[in-house]
Amino acid sequence: MDFRPVNFRDLGGLKGIGGRKIRPCRLLRSGELVRLPKEDKEILTKEYQLRTIVDLRGEKECTESPDDTIPGTVYHNIDVIKAIHEAGADMGSFETIPDIGTVDFYMRGLYEQMIQNTEAVYSYRKLIDLLLLQKEGALLFHCFAGKDRTGLAAAIILTILGVAKEDISLDYLKTNEQRKEENNFLLGKLKEKGFSEERCKIAETALTVKAEYLEAAYLEAEKHYGSFSEFIREALKVTKEEEQELIDMYLY
Repeated sequence: MDFRPVNFRDLGGLKGIGGRKIRPCRLLRSGELVRLPKEDKEILTKEYQLRTIVDLRGEKECTESPDDTIPGTVYHNIDVIKAIHEAGADMGSFETIPDIGTVDFYMRGLYEQMIQNTEAVYSYRKLIDLLLLQKEGALLFHCFAGKDRTGLAAAIILTILGVAKEDISLDYLKTNEQRKEENNFLLGKLKEKGFSEERCKIAETALTVKAEYLEAAYLEAEKHYGSFSEFIREALKVTKEEEQELIDMYLY
């Protein structure tokens, strides 16, 4: 079955605290929800029971490429990196990277900023609040590519639910396989527009994930809070009661 949402996956089945597993059709992640066939919208609402969409993109991205309207869902926009001046995570932002040698530095910096920046932290807290309200059906969170803002969101949620760091990393790295076809399409469009080979290589690298990018977020959290879990407790202000509520809601 050729299911359209790029970089889509159900986090159901991942093992959390005490060996309990994440319920299927509750936590979904993907890239932007654009150009979806009617059949795929029906799969999302009927098979996955999609009820809530949380779009982590910025205003420019949402205006230029708005999510499709999906009947029966409630849409929320939370701009995670609005206050991060270094760069965005949309396709236009790679043009600010001077050369291929600085891509990794740029990407690690983005993850560090998503831990440091007060507004970014507040945005992730708003996502937690929406998760606490999701008593039934699925919540889908996404950004442009479904890899960076979405990747860190998944790491936060999965950590709260007690998923092992190794399993979080494996889920994170699935992006490289699941975005392969879409990335090739986007790179082809850039070549058609006359972008140089180096510009295309920069874009290609920026459209993939590496374990070291997510690790940069973990290390930044450790530096400021002692651990990623303490970042969730202190910066995101997730109480023990809320943590238990999320565990009871999303694990079986």
